[in-house]
Amino acid sequence: MTIEPIAQRIRAQLAELRAFTATPGSGVTRFPFTPEARAASEYIEARMEEIGLAVRMDNSGSVIGRLEGQVPDTVMIGSHLDSVRFGGAYDGIAGVVCGIEAVRQLIEGGGQPYYSIEVIATNDEEGSRFKSGLFTGKVLDAQLTVDDIRRYKDEDGVSVYDAMKAYGLDPDAIAANKRTDIKAFLEVHIEQGPILEAEQKDIGIVDIIVGIKRALVTVHGRADHVGTMPMNMRMDAVEAASKVIAGIGDRARQFPQAVATVGSLNVEPNIVNIVPSQVSYTVDFRGATRDVIEAQYQGMLDDLRAVTGRFHMTFDVEETLWVDPVELSGDFRRYIEESCTKHGYSNMHILSGAGHDAQVFGARMPAAMIFVPSIGGRSHCPEENTDERTLAQASVAACDTLRQICEEKKL
Repeated sequence: MTIEPIAQRIRAQLAELRAFTATPGSGVTRFPFTPEARAASEYIEARMEEIGLAVRMDNSGSVIGRLEGQVPDTVMIGSHLDSVRFGGAYDGIAGVVCGIEAVRQLIEGGGQPYYSIEVIATNDEEGSRFKSGLFTGKVLDAQLTVDDIRRYKDEDGVSVYDAMKAYGLDPDAIAANKRTDIKAFLEVHIEQGPILEAEQKDIGIVDIIVGIKRALVTVHGRADHVGTMPMNMRMDAVEAASKVIAGIGDRARQFPQAVATVGSLNVEPNIVNIVPSQVSYTVDFRGATRDVIEAQYQGMLDDLRAVTGRFHMTFDVEETLWVDPVELSGDFRRYIEESCTKHGYSNMHILSGAGHDAQVFGARMPAAMIFVPSIGGRSHCPEENTDERTLAQASVAACDTLRQICEEKKL
């Protein structure tokens, strides 16, 4: 199959989609329930309609294009529409475009697929605005309650509940959107790391997606004058929090295939001549097993108890995200490998250190991920880049996998 026409379409669409950002000239910032998200959604809807899909927006804010099959049971392919702040033009959205391309090829091959096929552009996978993430997958599995979406708020105090309502969705029905017809999930994604490029491989076949646990930690101290309060009498929230934070990275290095990151930190009152009264920070723990993640988390809690006890202070911890590690479908991995062999795409099996929509879906149904190389291993930054020819190859492998799933009729 000639991939250049596919690569040209992918290149053109991604070039147009990068314009839907709140930070022109500084990467892509496309948070959920924003004008940028609306504009990107409308663009994706138009591309889906062009290939003959029936298009709608669901109550999570995701865009879905459906190709009816011989049975209503559904195989879903896609990725996420949102981005991090100052992110790149490929993360998530490239998988949406590749999903459309894969289904385009399926349609052009003729015949009605056995299973119905849906291309999805999911919403709020990153969690950058509301500090949670994987929103659409949770909504479609009825994992969220109205209380949950009232509790999650952005830096301006806007809750998910209010943002949904302003976007024209129905937040009060958040727990009534469970889909039981989805039987499998497939996702194309950039690797977001350096391994495929270093190994000179076209395609990565993901075996396991790491688990993720996120928390918001608040350390409570006391505000005092910086010049008159002696060091041995202070309740300095920054000093206490920094001692705990320093141990987070050191502990992660003790475990293979584990990482931990403090990604944001807020100090109050944040004034040069006042002892900090409160520090809040987010922490993200990842690992290939639940035990590794829990060991990191419990170690942090032990440090918090010890340090705040020594300083006569208190702390609060709110768990904002917990997703188990997921092993992806062995059959689907074999289909992808067979497609790569057929077309001559070099490939390797790989672990995903990033969380993905496939993780939520893969916890309850067969799922697979196809990675393509990230140039320089860069991601979550404006410099993020991927050769569109490898994305075209991934779309071909995805189409072959969809076709094989429909032919096997094993779901």
